[in-house]
Amino acid sequence: MKFQVLGPLTVLGGSGPVALSGVKQRATLGHLLLHANEVVATSALMRALWAGEPPPTARKMLQNAVSALRGLLAADDTEDAHGGPVLLTHAPGYLLRVDGDDLDLTAYRTLADRGRADLAAGAWSSAARTLRAALDLWRGPVLADLAESGTDWPELRTLAQARTATREDLYEAELACGRHDDVLEELRTHAEREPERERLCAQLMLALYRRGHQSDALGAYRRTRTALASRLGLEPGRVLRAVERAVLDHDPVLGQPDALAIMALDGEPRRPRPTEGTPGPAAVAPTTLVGFDSPPTLRPPAPPALPAPPRAAAFPYSAASAGVLTEQHKQLSMLLVRTTLGKGLGGDPEDAARLSGELAVAIRDEVARHGGKVSGVLGPVTFALFGVVRTREDDAERAVRAGRAILRRLRQYGAGGPVPVHGGSAPRVAVATGDVVVTCAADGTGAVPIVNGAVPQSCADLLRTVPPGGIRVCATTRSGTERSLVYGPAGPDGAAEPLGTRTARTDTPPALVGRDRELAQLGGALDDVARRQRPCLLTALGEPGAGKTRLMAELARLARRSPHGYRVVTGHSSWCDRDRPLALLDRTLASATGTASATATATGTGAGTGTGTGDCAHDALARTVHALFGTGDRGTWLLDRLGPLLRAEPPAPADWPDLANAWRLLLTGLAAERPLLLVLEDLHSAPDPVLDLVTELADAAGPVPLLLAVTARPELLDRRPTWGGGRRDALALTLDPLDDASAAALLDALLAAGGGALPAELRRDVLARIGGNPLYALEYARELAGGAPGPPVMPRHVRQVVAAHLDTLPPLAKAVLVCASALGGVCCADGVAAVGGVDRTEAAHWLDHLERRDFLRRSRHPSATGALRYAFRHPATREAVDALVPRTVREDRRRRAEAWTESTAARLTA
Repeated sequence: MKFQVLGPLTVLGGSGPVALSGVKQRATLGHLLLHANEVVATSALMRALWAGEPPPTARKMLQNAVSALRGLLAADDTEDAHGGPVLLTHAPGYLLRVDGDDLDLTAYRTLADRGRADLAAGAWSSAARTLRAALDLWRGPVLADLAESGTDWPELRTLAQARTATREDLYEAELACGRHDDVLEELRTHAEREPERERLCAQLMLALYRRGHQSDALGAYRRTRTALASRLGLEPGRVLRAVERAVLDHDPVLGQPDALAIMALDGEPRRPRPTEGTPGPAAVAPTTLVGFDSPPTLRPPAPPALPAPPRAAAFPYSAASAGVLTEQHKQLSMLLVRTTLGKGLGGDPEDAARLSGELAVAIRDEVARHGGKVSGVLGPVTFALFGVVRTREDDAERAVRAGRAILRRLRQYGAGGPVPVHGGSAPRVAVATGDVVVTCAADGTGAVPIVNGAVPQSCADLLRTVPPGGIRVCATTRSGTERSLVYGPAGPDGAAEPLGTRTARTDTPPALVGRDRELAQLGGALDDVARRQRPCLLTALGEPGAGKTRLMAELARLARRSPHGYRVVTGHSSWCDRDRPLALLDRTLASATGTASATATATGTGAGTGTGTGDCAHDALARTVHALFGTGDRGTWLLDRLGPLLRAEPPAPADWPDLANAWRLLLTGLAAERPLLLVLEDLHSAPDPVLDLVTELADAAGPVPLLLAVTARPELLDRRPTWGGGRRDALALTLDPLDDASAAALLDALLAAGGGALPAELRRDVLARIGGNPLYALEYARELAGGAPGPPVMPRHVRQVVAAHLDTLPPLAKAVLVCASALGGVCCADGVAAVGGVDRTEAAHWLDHLERRDFLRRSRHPSATGALRYAFRHPATREAVDALVPRTVREDRRRRAEAWTESTAARLTA
């Protein structure tokens, strides 16, 4: 028999839930469970059951409740010979003996204690998992059903406070692991609910600062300080004040995994020390740029730190062997912003400092919002990097968009802006993209990455040519972003000014080949949903470029031509949604009502399906809602809740539940009117609240013909391993690479559209490089259309896509790929262990991980020693891995691989 008190009181017997009769019986059992395996005095039980003076028959009523509970416990005959729960009479009251595994409260306390021990020991990943498991046992307030009826025991308040403390421990562990993005919204919600909790405020400030939102972090501090003063008459404590000073000073300690623990020890910010965990952002750890005429010294050197005690590494590569790569070739984009305060400040240093701080905060906010890192300031010039920590396939586009956003935001500080401030001159922005070598710390902290290459100098040269209030990008940046951005005429150096965003595709999508099986499944899903009148969740998974978007376009075409009369609603998740976590809902709403997306209008990232904005969008939504639900209370409620999605300002987190319910209700109403296809793309980049909402829609839509089709990269399964599992109506498609015949047909069609054909040998070489990926075929066809002689090099966009995909891997998994390439592209755990100098079990673990992530494929034939063998799934992946590694490192790995191969062959022939 199992007991649950972390939520409504529930008793589970061998055949299911056990019914409890009467409030007194439930309250007696609840109070005894809160003190399980302890003697509870009869007087204490009576005080718990009756708030005031107990009636004369109270003792008899308690005895009757205890007797009934004994009968209930004895009725369950599924317990083994060791016995189940027993309710004993034990002076001066009663004792309820319950095994620890049978009570969720005991399990919670055990997990919480273990998690805190891991946290204290610095085992942050383990602590986060354990503490999350402890909190997952909670289904609501303790004994929620009794509390709802007026029960107010001190134990309930104590446990509620313990839950909050455990949640704070979890946040501390998650922040130490570098997962500030994952917990930010949770932190924000709980900090707003409990503004007097200083530890929660400090954690929120740290998460916001690491996101680059210094002003929001300081705003959180002011809110807590006001709450403490107005409600308790107190000032913030020593630690919270230390966090505020660290944020104001951009102190590097905030980049340390255990930043809050460091300040809790002495209350004063100090320099980072080597420790386990994930580094903070480059905004607090400046990047050294090698390539300027005179490399700037951005901070005085920190005093030497005491060495950290040695610890066992999970995958013990060293910098001298095949470990975490300390040097990597990368393509990154650099953004330079020059601001000048002007001569109108009257010589007041305070005014100058205030204005300089406002400019710095504005620049940092925009850079962080677009996914970059402000890496340092040299006089009036701020420089930011896109792709130095993690490569993204659209780093250049992000940098250009960030530059344009900075100009818009800083206009109020310019001489010719709408709100001139102190005569400051208009800012200038330059963006340059190119290949560099990034050197990180050997211990993996990455405190001060060093960038070597010509990009910093070329960007500085370009900045000198930018007129006041303008922006220019280099030729490489322009050529890599012309499909999404519009540019003015290019100058002699190839640089140009970005003018805006393209609102429509300028290229023709490639033909859909080799997907007959998937198309048959999609057509069957459309028919099944319409015929059975119930929802279905369809998930299309595939690596970048596998053709997920193209397949969804074909599904939409099939739905529109279906005899069932499908309505099609679309939406997509985007990196632009960092400040609008529910932007996906806005896009689906715009598609459903035929209006422009408020997100697109606010961010300039594209248009919706129609042209209306503002009042037009609200009118279109009103027409849709009134047609489905009428003009009464229900329709009014829906319009009130969905209204925030029509505005650029994000709704408050407290409003999300009602907004989500209204969104689900609207889509369900549309599906009830006629079959509905809802296509949601790139769900791997959606925040957790959106993922929860999508799964709830699939589960709770009811008996309506709704086909919910989502696309995602395999990373979605890392976040949600059980995605789609356990549902009655769910279909998952994995888009494998095209077979040889289909890839050849696609390449020939693309080349024919460009008016050319290839010699047989060159065609075979290109097909091998494509590896069955439709996007690669398209990019190689574009390169070949340029008429370059000989075999084409890897197209820049393909290289960036593969590099971005590689950067989603843990550093140690990436190091295993380097060993696999050195072994000729086919490897086993023994070979990787020998080349990398690591434990064979760890090597096997990462090889299996890489296979599940579609970087490697397992061979049907084992090695000569009987070990599992793996090969690169795509030649492009191996080529990108080789390009990532410096020549000296690559040659060292190959020598080790040759030595291992020779020794293995000699051993087998001996």
